[in-house]
Amino acid sequence: MSRQITREIIDGYRNYLYWEEKAAATIKKYVREVGIFAAWLSEREVTKELASQWKEELKNAGYDPRTVNAMLSAVNGFFSFMGWNDCRVKFIKIQRQMFRDASKDLDLEEYKRLVDTAYRLGKRRLGLVAEMICGTGIRVSELAYITVDAVNTGHTLPRTIYWIP
Repeated sequence: MSRQITREIIDGYRNYLYWEEKAAATIKKYVREVGIFAAWLSEREVTKELASQWKEELKNAGYDPRTVNAMLSAVNGFFSFMGWNDCRVKFIKIQRQMFRDASKDLDLEEYKRLVDTAYRLGKRRLGLVAEMICGTGIRVSELAYITVDAVNTGHTLPRTIYWIP
C-alpha cells in the first residue's frame, strides 16, 4: 500500500476534522501543516524515519519547540486518520517554566508609548484594551467579559453564578 500524501487525501482529512467538530482555525492550521509536510516529502512515501527527519529539520531551522510540536500534532493526527500510527513521532520535550520571562514585560515608558500611540492614531479601542490588560493583568481571551453591564454591576459573570469554596 502506497503511503503518499495527495490533495485528495488531505481533503479527506479536512472533512474528517470538520465532522470531528474541530474549530475552523484548527482545521485550516492542521491542513496547512500536513500540506507543508507533504511538500517537504515531495514524491517520497511517508515513513517514521522521514517524519523524524522533518522534525529535526524544523528544529535546526530555528523554529520554537512549541511551534514544532504544534506542527507535529497536526501531522501525527493525520497519521492516525490514515492508520499510519507507526509513523507518528514524539514531541520535543519542553521544560515548563515556573515564572514567565520578565524581559518580556513592558516598562513604564514602553507602556505609555504604546497607549499614547494607540490614541494618537485614533485607535481608542486599542488604547482602552492596552490599559485594561496592563492595568489588571487579564488575558486577551478574558476581555469579552468586560462589558458595560460588568462595569455597572461590578461583576463579570451573571449574578446567578456563585462560587462555593
